[in-house]
Amino acid sequence: MAQYGLQYGDQDRGKFSLERPENYIVDAYWRPSASRVEMARRSGQIVLGHALMLRLDIARRVTKIFPLYTMPDNAKFLDPKYGQIKSIELVVGDEKFSPDYSFDTVDDVEAYIAEGLPKGLLTDPNFGLGFDRRLKFFTDNISKLEGVNNVRLLYREDYEEVSLSDEGKTYEISYQLFDELRRAGGRSDAAAQEQSRRRKTQIGYTNLLTRLDPKKFPLTPLDRKPDDIANAIGPAMIDVKLSNKDRSSIIRLAKETVRKSLRSEGSGLAKLHEEIELASLDQLIKIIDTNISKCLPESHWQQQFTLNPFILDMTFGAPMVVVQGQAHVGGKLLDGSGEKIADFLMRNRMTDSVALVEIKTPQTELLSKKEYRGGVYGPSSELAATVIQNLDQIGKFSEEIHLTRSKNGMYDLRGHGIKGVIVAGVMPDAPKRRSLELYRSSLHGVWIITFDELLVKLKSLRDLLSGALA
Repeated sequence: MAQYGLQYGDQDRGKFSLERPENYIVDAYWRPSASRVEMARRSGQIVLGHALMLRLDIARRVTKIFPLYTMPDNAKFLDPKYGQIKSIELVVGDEKFSPDYSFDTVDDVEAYIAEGLPKGLLTDPNFGLGFDRRLKFFTDNISKLEGVNNVRLLYREDYEEVSLSDEGKTYEISYQLFDELRRAGGRSDAAAQEQSRRRKTQIGYTNLLTRLDPKKFPLTPLDRKPDDIANAIGPAMIDVKLSNKDRSSIIRLAKETVRKSLRSEGSGLAKLHEEIELASLDQLIKIIDTNISKCLPESHWQQQFTLNPFILDMTFGAPMVVVQGQAHVGGKLLDGSGEKIADFLMRNRMTDSVALVEIKTPQTELLSKKEYRGGVYGPSSELAATVIQNLDQIGKFSEEIHLTRSKNGMYDLRGHGIKGVIVAGVMPDAPKRRSLELYRSSLHGVWIITFDELLVKLKSLRDLLSGALA
């Protein structure tokens, strides 16, 4: 068995002493050697003589181990090795763990420890017993469970899961699952060592040979084996602590392999595309939801719509595409003034008809503060002026559509049915909503949509995509 830490000769090994507190129960106390005691005292540790390391319940066929720190240079000499986890129980249903030992003598107990304990457990009392050092991931995770002080390994064919018992003080796990974890950890260690060996070989090659003679020893890519990445990620690893460098590498790798992967992983790539769209949508919803109550300038919202033009597409019942932001739509006078500029010019992808969009802010007042009469509120001066501005833009663009088409041949723009869209304000309180609906439904060729209405549309789209990905 591999040994770790300080090494001692036979004369420095501790000894067991046996006690029988009850019939069919044998307690094995470990007493450190004189040299270990002396070293511990020189290190300022208090040595109490001996400590219980093993209890054998012969009648119930239960072995209970109390792992200890046995290195005298450790400040926790003779204390429990795993902190809050004080013991490990081996419960058997056959001869797997417990051969037919009499346990009458120390030799019997030591023979049982050496031969009868399952794989994954230390068999040298001088190293404190307990779990193999390579299973630290096992004890570290169970230690996160508050109140758990005992781990019970059950060797029963009818038990293959994990659970808590003894009022939450015992963590139970089947030996089958424990052994799977042990072997998986071993494979992970071996793979990491092999990857490290290959990486060090490449570092040596690059710095010792390539530096000397680049022509004879050209740079070569890392000797990576198939499935290295899959094995590193694992079937269910979720790592939210990725650095920007990690993310850039993942994106670059995906970009370089996407065409090859399309043939073998087409459905997976489609799923990835949907996940990216959903993540982008979640981010956009968060931005709008966070900023909708802030007094931000129109330029901020125009930038958001420029970066995410599909939001504008959602304001229509037809497939629209942004042709130009800050679009010049006509009206220039001889002195160069008077040019009409729309925030966005959009085109119907099926009919080539045009829509001109004006973006205001969520703080834009939509209705007058003063009631006109009988619960009726008129449009605010700002909203009314924006409507007139939008109608004026439509008129100028319609007048100059032929000139615009001739100078912008790449777009087959049509002047029939030009629409105007105003994104402004938020939905007013209930008493005023009727007035807003009456006003905007009376407008011909101009639609008014509020920021919170757009936000609800985005959330509905997110819910739809989430359901499709579930």
